[in-house]
Amino acid sequence: MSGFGQFLRRGISPVLAAIVCGVVLVGTLGFMIHSRAAILRDGSEIILRTAPVDPRDLMRGDYVRLRYGDISSVDGALLAGSWPKEDILVPLWLTLEPGDDGTARVKAVSLEKPDGGNPDAVYLKSKPVMLYGEDHPRTGQVPLRLKFGIERYYVPEGEGLEIEKARNAGRTTVAIRVSRDGEPQIARLMIDGQTLYEEPLY
Repeated sequence: MSGFGQFLRRGISPVLAAIVCGVVLVGTLGFMIHSRAAILRDGSEIILRTAPVDPRDLMRGDYVRLRYGDISSVDGALLAGSWPKEDILVPLWLTLEPGDDGTARVKAVSLEKPDGGNPDAVYLKSKPVMLYGEDHPRTGQVPLRLKFGIERYYVPEGEGLEIEKARNAGRTTVAIRVSRDGEPQIARLMIDGQTLYEEPLY
């Protein structure tokens, strides 16, 4: 029997197993923190308008729910190319450009990441969404309800209600930074154009 086989038969020391698990957990956590910091530091910044949320859906805990007027619901007619023939669960890529007021507007939607020829555009990747095939009654030009992982913003306890009031009054905007892979992170939350919260890198 090989030395490795004998090692496996003897079993792994509980202390060694604990050390290995600890290294893996710390490494994973460190990678996640570094990835987030890299997006906040190096990502392309865009400003998004928030939209009202159903007032019956109260704030839960110490976070505010965010819905975005320009990207949370997108017209299916903007999808480039042919509509899928079969039902498919896929992420979508949004091409965003700043409008006259500085907030981002959706210019195109695609199944693949655009080539990136427009220097003014930012390419944002959604979470997977169901696109219904040609024979489904919901196919084609229907609103696509999209999520991006930036629909919650954690705030100090007791401060969420005022932010929700400002959000529902159309006074709240959010600056997000987007990586080259289309992943977003919230960088700043603003009310009436003034920064209320800014995310640290670490």
